[in-house]
Amino acid sequence: LAEEARRAEIARQSDALKSALLASVSHDLRTPLASIRAYAGTLMDDEVRLDPDEARASAAAIDREAQRLNRLVTNLLDLGRIEGGALRPALEALDAEDVVASAVTHAEPRIEQRPLAVEVEPGTTVLADAVLLEEILVNLLENAVRHTPDGTAIRVAAGELEPGTIGITVEDAGPGVPDDALPHLFETFYRVPGRGTAAGRGTGVGLAVVRGFVAALGGTARARRGDLGGLAVDLQLPAAAPAALDTVPA
Repeated sequence: LAEEARRAEIARQSDALKSALLASVSHDLRTPLASIRAYAGTLMDDEVRLDPDEARASAAAIDREAQRLNRLVTNLLDLGRIEGGALRPALEALDAEDVVASAVTHAEPRIEQRPLAVEVEPGTTVLADAVLLEEILVNLLENAVRHTPDGTAIRVAAGELEPGTIGITVEDAGPGVPDDALPHLFETFYRVPGRGTAAGRGTGVGLAVVRGFVAALGGTARARRGDLGGLAVDLQLPAAAPAALDTVPA
């Protein structure tokens, strides 16, 4: 009887997870798809005459929405890998400055004209998987953009906290979140109650992926109110000796 009850509870939780997944992603899938169809329809309509600048703007909008869809699908796939225990990080010594710069480049279309400060202590080397760490930072940057008004300052900082530990912080000058919500931000599908529109709240997947990736790298992630006044996410990851960079194949 106990075993049957356990299986029934597992099935119930599985159904609840599927329902939460569908509810969370349905809007985020439909919105960019609708935009892509609208812009593509305009470009294909023989009766609509667009000048070159208008055509380029429509193409850029399609690309932007396609990137948004790609990020959502990537996060969902990553969440599946995390839940299924399929992550196998390839740890190596990485120059934190290079990884941060690459993440900023990938997130740049979303950051747009926001003031962005990058402060990385020279010689900061972290023992991590380059792909996973970049995904972590891109998710944090896009989370900061999603939940703050246009023009909000964003800051990325990295440096040694203590021997053997590297700290990386991504913070913004936005409104932040209530203190009682901070412990729940990394929970799968969690969205801060009453925070903006459905589109602005997101799916509640990005920070869950961050937590899973950071744990796979042997580190920790913590949310707090930042020095800029908004949300700050602090990562603690294992350090790598600077000399180790010389032994990593190009």
